[in-house]
Amino acid sequence: MKIPVRNIYYLLCYAWDHFGEGETIDVGSEEFGGLVDLFAKVLNDGVARLVSRGLDRDYLTTHQDIRGLKGKLDLATTVQRNLLLNGKTHCAFDELSHDVPQNRILKATLHSLTLVSALNPRERRRTEHLYRKLDAVSHVRLTASLFRTVRIHRNNRFYSFLLHLCRIIHENLLVNEEEGTAQFRDFREDEHQMGLVFQQFVKAFCKQETHCEVSAPQIDWFGSEGSETDRRHLPCMHTDIMLRSPARTIIVDTKFYKNPLNTRFGEKRVRSDHLYQIFAYVTNWAAAAPSHDPEPEGMLLYAAVDGKFDYRFELVRRRIRACSIDLSQEWREIETDLRELVYGENRTGQGRFPKDVVGPNHQWSSAQIFLVQVCSIPSVPPDRGR
Repeated sequence: MKIPVRNIYYLLCYAWDHFGEGETIDVGSEEFGGLVDLFAKVLNDGVARLVSRGLDRDYLTTHQDIRGLKGKLDLATTVQRNLLLNGKTHCAFDELSHDVPQNRILKATLHSLTLVSALNPRERRRTEHLYRKLDAVSHVRLTASLFRTVRIHRNNRFYSFLLHLCRIIHENLLVNEEEGTAQFRDFREDEHQMGLVFQQFVKAFCKQETHCEVSAPQIDWFGSEGSETDRRHLPCMHTDIMLRSPARTIIVDTKFYKNPLNTRFGEKRVRSDHLYQIFAYVTNWAAAAPSHDPEPEGMLLYAAVDGKFDYRFELVRRRIRACSIDLSQEWREIETDLRELVYGENRTGQGRFPKDVVGPNHQWSSAQIFLVQVCSIPSVPPDRGR
């Protein structure tokens, strides 16, 4: 599904924890032909800001033949090269330099963008100009390992945002070294990559916009028996997001699919595997939680671009909600909708439960019976009823 380019930028800003004022680049009302144009503009604006205020520097060890002494004398090299005959020595000393990993990554990414034929001509000219501005920085081949050598601290925090941008450009750039060209992959159609971005966005949004404790704990299977070896084969229940406050506990599982709902006989229905998953999370968490904890609620939160839906059910006294955020709308509307989903009252019993999952006249398959038996552990463990 195609999400507006501008909204991808805002999603990433939240996901990277850089939505604060002054940390992001204003993209204004400009229209972009594709993601590569947007990313190039944001990177160019960011690099231009760094150049104007001064690129980051750090002390690097330099080995050089000099007159006199400086730093640490390398006597072996000095003697081997007969440097003393010319009044010189070979020394190793630390010197402030712009040729640090973070600047190398910026320069390498700028170079990669100049190879993209689909890049807007105006941004291409800016990219080439800024690349030449970094003449004090070495041109290196961009690799994933280079990102791990960067040290981010309070004084160069803005680099963190730009390096996130460089990484996502690097991961989605297909370079043809023989022809000297590159093609940027529009990852908006990649359900796995966009699923991670959407999950990180929702989690970061909840941290910033709510007063809840936001975490992503692993839930244990309550009452599981068997040998340690056998229990290792139980699937892990890794939550995406858990919101906890004295009044509520909400387990959120984010989903990113081109078609978030199944369609059967012309009717859209919640996917049964997703429902079993969130039901297992809620039920097992409730069974092991202390008696004074609020009853947990489950939320399946889908990304959508063709309208919104909001279904609310109560299953075995567990509140479950399947809803969506329309990522094709204006960003302020997205923020408003997500706030309403998190803060809004969880009304139960509204919305019709999908017939192919459960219903008054539903014919259960053996697989469904087995899954419900696995998930439906006692809703109140013995120690909670006391």
